[in-house]
Amino acid sequence: MTIIEETAHLRIGLLGPVRAWRGGAEVPVGPPRQQALLAVLATNANQVISRAELIDAIWGAEPPASAVGSVHTYVAGLRRALEPARKSFQVLVSAGSGYSLRLAPDDIDAERFARLRQAARALLADGDAEAALAELDRALALWSGTPLGSIGGPFADVERHRLAELRLDVIEERAGLLLALRRPAEVVSELKAVLADHPLRESTRAQLIRALHRQGRTGEAKAVYQAGARLLDDRLGVQPGPALRSVYESLLTAAEPAEDSLLPRVVPSQLPHDTRRFTGRGEELRRLDALLPVAGAVTTGGTVVITTIEGTAGIGKTSLAVHWSHLVRDLFPDGQIYLNLRGFDVADKPVQPHDALFTLLSAFRVPAEKIPRTTAERSVLLRSVVAGRRMLMVLDNAVSTDQVTPLLPANQSCVVLVTSRNRLDGLVATGDGRQLTLGLFDEVDSAALLASYLSPERVDEEREAFDQLLALCAGLPLALSIVGARAWCSPNLPLAQFVDELTDAHSRLDALDTGDDAASSVRAVFSWSYAALSPEAKSMFRRLGLHSGPDVSRHAAGALADVTEDEARQQLDELVRAHLLELRGDGRYQFHDLLRVYAVERAESDETAAERDATARRSVRWYLHAANEADRRMLSFKPVHSIIDPPAHWTFHEQDDPEQAKAWFGAEETNLVEAVRRAVELEEHSVAWMLPQTLSSYWYVHNKRWELWSEMLQISLRHAVLDGDFGGQASAHSVLGIIANDLRRYDEAVDHYQQAIALFPRIGEKWLEGITYNALGHTYVSMGRLPEAMAALRSAAEAYEAIGNTWGRAWALQGTASAYNAMGDHEKALEYGRKTLDAWHDVDYKHGIGSGLNLMGEIHLAAGNYDEAVDFYDQAVQARQSINDRFGLANALQGKALAAQRAGDVEAARESYRLALPILTALESQDLAVVEQQLAQLDADQP
Repeated sequence: MTIIEETAHLRIGLLGPVRAWRGGAEVPVGPPRQQALLAVLATNANQVISRAELIDAIWGAEPPASAVGSVHTYVAGLRRALEPARKSFQVLVSAGSGYSLRLAPDDIDAERFARLRQAARALLADGDAEAALAELDRALALWSGTPLGSIGGPFADVERHRLAELRLDVIEERAGLLLALRRPAEVVSELKAVLADHPLRESTRAQLIRALHRQGRTGEAKAVYQAGARLLDDRLGVQPGPALRSVYESLLTAAEPAEDSLLPRVVPSQLPHDTRRFTGRGEELRRLDALLPVAGAVTTGGTVVITTIEGTAGIGKTSLAVHWSHLVRDLFPDGQIYLNLRGFDVADKPVQPHDALFTLLSAFRVPAEKIPRTTAERSVLLRSVVAGRRMLMVLDNAVSTDQVTPLLPANQSCVVLVTSRNRLDGLVATGDGRQLTLGLFDEVDSAALLASYLSPERVDEEREAFDQLLALCAGLPLALSIVGARAWCSPNLPLAQFVDELTDAHSRLDALDTGDDAASSVRAVFSWSYAALSPEAKSMFRRLGLHSGPDVSRHAAGALADVTEDEARQQLDELVRAHLLELRGDGRYQFHDLLRVYAVERAESDETAAERDATARRSVRWYLHAANEADRRMLSFKPVHSIIDPPAHWTFHEQDDPEQAKAWFGAEETNLVEAVRRAVELEEHSVAWMLPQTLSSYWYVHNKRWELWSEMLQISLRHAVLDGDFGGQASAHSVLGIIANDLRRYDEAVDHYQQAIALFPRIGEKWLEGITYNALGHTYVSMGRLPEAMAALRSAAEAYEAIGNTWGRAWALQGTASAYNAMGDHEKALEYGRKTLDAWHDVDYKHGIGSGLNLMGEIHLAAGNYDEAVDFYDQAVQARQSINDRFGLANALQGKALAAQRAGDVEAARESYRLALPILTALESQDLAVVEQQLAQLDADQP
């Protein structure tokens, strides 16, 4: 049992006065400053906070001489309260020169509040509005007053403001959801209360106006807008923002405000973690702050505010951008975007604008199939999505102006920070950008950063060595951080030993030189930090440099290094402690650009060509095995590739259900694609053709990236030919046919299917025969070639029956039902439709169940059985909602509307069309105009 499990009965409250409970009983947490110490530790639970950081958080820049002793006293008092019966403490523990509070996240109400909010957003994305509302209510119920009560100090003041802003955000999210559910009366009083305390909060004012208008209280709504406009003018000298003006314009035209979608307006929050040890850069922070009056006042016209943060590698560009972004994130309520453009990644090419735009649009949950294919169209769509938002965008590690320009929003309410080792003069030359060039730290800031890793006593006792380290690090923040981290991890080693190692190291990376000091080489810092590693960790470091993807899991790293999972974990932890590898919040590992360069260099110098080749082959083979396992879990009824068993010490991510398998594919997609390309280079033909086909299940069901999918399957086909595998060739043709069919290139699809069929006599694989004949039958139905469709579907059914595969049989039955319906034989269509549903239920395939229910609705509609059609469409709506299938949901709602209209239930038809309308709008569907026309006709016919 873990420490966290043993102490799960302890709870800490921060969303009100600072409190603590052990079991069901509240325990005293002492005087205000002791409460402040508890609040700092609880906010940073399971992290080590140094005594110096605690003192700074509680007292600020001028602590009393007794501060160190007071911290000891407060810690002792909290230990007596939290663990009165223990002789050795396991909750509030000593660690290095500081302390750590070890508690599960849900035992701290502020963390639980954040998790409930995230759960509500996930439920909204899945279409479960009522459950999302319940989660938001639970989150707000955790509050019991002013966060952190009345305790003072720098930390309490900042954290109190942050938590209060989060609460207001959740209140607005809840109000938006209630408005979307057409329950405006339930939000008016709460929004008025918020506005009374925060009269300049435009988003709250817009929601209140919308709620009043929907209740018919238009005069009151206009008064609320006019009062807000006067306040903004009087206090800030600005006009209301676009969102608030839009709501007001709907009042003037007596129009209904824009319909709220049951899916939330996505507010990306992607900033990486801020560092507690951020030091210096006061002037740079002030220059960035100068952007805020422009960004905060959303006016018409103008251009996006762009600042490029430039300087040599390791100078702290990303740290500054992320730190400032965290300081001002609350001023950008519509989201904060972070994207690493990998402009200087030696193992990977810079992210192309085309791909970067896909990532940015995906952050706003634009469906993959709705993202345009050309870069110019994607750029236009991004500007449309961002229009009117107050957003902060951090574009990290850019290589050129051309890489950045297509990614820029157009509105003045956005601030964009771009970091680069290069000068991006093109952005400045156009007049749109400002440059901020970072120099090396001066002696004061260097000393402050290095001292943040050490106790004051150690600095005083070893002042000469401390000063020498400052000189050798030459003001480079990355070098100072690595030196400090190593000294912190080795408290018993004298600093003079680190001085000796750094002085004697040979240069290993290109000099990061300001022009007058060769000691600013980061290669030297990396080389002695590397030299201090265990031999096993060194091997892991080198072999990670040979990994072709942007990040890596623990399991993949173990295969790269050819070690067990426990050994991999130990070696990776050692690299993280030495600041040679970054552990992300999602449990994945990644290199800083420079460290990847160094890892590649070490691999090339310390590993033989045969060893490097073996590492690369292990990597691509591991990804094939891992994808095979995930595919087996995601679609348990689908055969996977027959490959030799992996080595016994290889491990894979545990996936207990199809959703976890789908999430794994999403996290590893880029690495899997890179593994395919690396397999091509290595002439690993079997991996190069099997892995794209394994990915096809994920792309077909969950993420239809047609362009990439087609590229991968063309690779698969070529290497199946090179491998002499007829089954691989047939499977590649079959999937390429499915892609062509989905793109409505029916003749091309038929050609691929026929090439696959021609290979069947050589392979005798019934599953693949069933897949191919079934897909061919569906294509023939779309082409109106119904006799040929029936023949193909019969062949599919026979193939599936031969192997007893119910999943494939269900697809064949459904295609047959569709064909009979197209022929007008509704009795036969219903017979096969019922068989289809039974088959889908047998395999519990929710996508298939929703599709089958929708088909039954179509058949009954065509047969004139309107009441039965409405019933099946209702069931289809529920099935589609349960899996967040927006395409299917819109189709089911349209079918239900048509069936209800023909059954004479005009109100039910109107309601279904209205529910479909915002979904079709979001999807930019061609059916949108049809539904709008149907609604207009129903309204015109209303007496």
